[in-house]
Amino acid sequence: MTVRRSILALGLIASLFAFMAVAGVAAAVDPVTVQLRVQNGSGQSGTATLTDMNNGTTKVVVDLAGSPAGPQPLHIHPGTCNSLGPVLYPLTNLANGKSETMVNAPLSAMLAAPHAVNAHKSPQEAAVYVSCGEIVAQATTPTATPRTGGGGMTNGASPLTMAAIMSLLALVVAGTAYTVRRRAA
Repeated sequence: MTVRRSILALGLIASLFAFMAVAGVAAAVDPVTVQLRVQNGSGQSGTATLTDMNNGTTKVVVDLAGSPAGPQPLHIHPGTCNSLGPVLYPLTNLANGKSETMVNAPLSAMLAAPHAVNAHKSPQEAAVYVSCGEIVAQATTPTATPRTGGGGMTNGASPLTMAAIMSLLALVVAGTAYTVRRRAA
């Protein structure tokens, strides 16, 4: 009887660790692409791609078409494009419409409340906004499963998820076998 309890305890522990690992993977944030729209007739529009680096930082890559060669200040502000708060995260100035910055904040923090990416005309004319886009979580569309079956893993079923399911299944089977044997005795 002690061996059976040990097996059940190990199965429970393995299941717990597997589910904790799956929960950690599920908590990762997918990259977010922000559409930067023209402001004040600048003709400058593009995208900012924010990628959570899973270490408390976010990589921000901006590509703005129609930008001049000179530097353009770029920031992340709390609020929306219609109501920007103070600069929260300064980004590397745009040069030829391009910028890449590591921000010391997880992407989830920027998705938890309204934030916006904002570009300025120049360091001398920082009060003139040329482009802005709001940071919002993007809805994910599930990929359709082929009607032919196809085998293999379904969308979202990683090997870690499968291990968690198998651990739970083993725990249920072991528990059922233990209960049946105990009732028979």
